[in-house]
Amino acid sequence: MKKITTAMSATMGAAVLMACSDTSLPETNFDKAAMDNLLSSAVEAKDVIGVSALVFNEGQTVYKGAFGLRDREQNKPVELDTVWRIYSMTKPITSVVIMDLQEEGKLSLQDPVSKYIPELGNMQVASADANGKPIFSPQARPMTIEDLLLHRAGLGYGIFGDINPVETLYAKAGLFEPSETLETKMKKLSQLPLIGQPGDAWYYSYSIDVLGRIAEIVTKQSFGEILKERIFDPLGMTETGFYVTPKQAPRFTQNYLMRKDGSFKLIEDNPENNTLNSNQFLTENAFHSGGGGLISTLDDYAKFAQMMLDGGIYKGHRVLDEATVETMMSDQMGDNPKFLFPWLGGETNNSFGYGGSVVIKDTPEQIVRNGQGVGQWGWSGAARTTFWVDRRNASFGIIMLQFFSEDDPQIHDDFRALAYDQTRNK
Repeated sequence: MKKITTAMSATMGAAVLMACSDTSLPETNFDKAAMDNLLSSAVEAKDVIGVSALVFNEGQTVYKGAFGLRDREQNKPVELDTVWRIYSMTKPITSVVIMDLQEEGKLSLQDPVSKYIPELGNMQVASADANGKPIFSPQARPMTIEDLLLHRAGLGYGIFGDINPVETLYAKAGLFEPSETLETKMKKLSQLPLIGQPGDAWYYSYSIDVLGRIAEIVTKQSFGEILKERIFDPLGMTETGFYVTPKQAPRFTQNYLMRKDGSFKLIEDNPENNTLNSNQFLTENAFHSGGGGLISTLDDYAKFAQMMLDGGIYKGHRVLDEATVETMMSDQMGDNPKFLFPWLGGETNNSFGYGGSVVIKDTPEQIVRNGQGVGQWGWSGAARTTFWVDRRNASFGIIMLQFFSEDDPQIHDDFRALAYDQTRNK
């Protein structure tokens, strides 16, 4: 456990007392005290600044809690209605929209992407000869919508630094400029090379933003309008969107960077502490990023997770057929898949479905270590929000943090392990 100064310990302790678990929940066998202790201890140890979490099991919320600070500089606590940047937890929602459009016959997962965005069919695959000289080759087969869903279209991303020459080109291309539409982004993207042939390997990429543009073309709506009509309004997700509304602004969390020594540096401000101007979420922008553009709250995202848990239906409104949900939560990578990131494949016992990772194998040691049981489906956001849905055990979990870090925080594994121990069928 990291050392805590007396002043900081007192501040954090006050925050823990100000924000705690929801005592209005029904009495269940879930060990709320153990979860309270887990989350509050992470705050007290300075492993996190603030955290909120929710566990749902057998038709009801069995745990909901909030601890620590959403704004360390102004000593404001995390609360149950705190607004978070969920970044790539946007991707499962975008993937649901694509599956919904397929159910309606508006597209097919086997359609070539060039059917909707012709210029992407001309993207060349970059490689190098024996002397390191760049070589560019045409696509051996056209990338498909399914390739986009599975991050195997050959696209790069531009968020990982200079890990390879193609990533460097993507980072310099302005693919995340807030003032530009998805249509403009596709023109920029088409001028970049592919990192590999479509279908060859899983490489975490810009592909889900491309899906957002395909949805726009198919429906003749903006992606924000699509999400509102198909997901947010039917599910009552009034707190989820591409920017923070004036009503939400007082509840919006700060974002931090974890340094190598474990300390946190403020990198973005909310409207009430406007010393920085780097926050893309504070105004309504033209870029509706299907890959990482949404903000949400614990309860709002729980509505989406519950819809998926219940087989595509929420409070009588069907978003997807149950068979489609089962398909999304099944391994779609085929035999001998190649994963170019260490997050999936091999000893992780994780593969990929549509919109999220899928646990395909478990062991007693794995369940104790990180609570990952066969059949769980979900994904995480860059600022360390994460969720999973476990249909086998009629449960889901969500944990919200707000910082960038090199490694996944230990609290993710600890939270999931405790939640799984309390909700699985024994």
